[in-house]
Amino acid sequence: MSLPHVLLGLLSRGPASGWDLKHRMERDLSLGWDAELTQIYPALRRLLRGGFVTMKRRRSEKGPPRREYRVTPAGRREFREWLAEPLVLPHPRDAALARLAFLERQPRELRTARLVEYRVLVAAALKKASAGSTAARRRWRTLLEAERAWVDTERALLEAAPEETPAPR
Repeated sequence: MSLPHVLLGLLSRGPASGWDLKHRMERDLSLGWDAELTQIYPALRRLLRGGFVTMKRRRSEKGPPRREYRVTPAGRREFREWLAEPLVLPHPRDAALARLAFLERQPRELRTARLVEYRVLVAAALKKASAGSTAARRRWRTLLEAERAWVDTERALLEAAPEETPAPR
């Protein structure tokens, strides 16, 4: 996935400034993408140079004029072509997931505490996740529900294991 395609997808939902796009990404975790403004603005400039978006300055009630971006027909074609590419399983590079992968390397009490901590995070994300009006949002909610079920299973296994079992080295 590339940031320019994510931006085209967000802009296909309606015109927006770079700031708006950043906030749309933050609010919609189902996108599976996050970017900083220092990444968004250069990507928008490249899309503009490529003819995939247009930009219009609009008055702003606060501060300087806003730069509002819209998808062009070429941008819509590029976005559709990107959507048509074959799907592959994602390869996450996430330190939190890696720490969970090595959970057994921690003492029992710490494992339990980490699972409780992670379940709180999952529960908070589930509370925010809407039931889903899009496939991406339904997928995100299903993933969170699966994470919650995994945590509950791991905690049950940990509680059922004999006390004297040391963590593998």
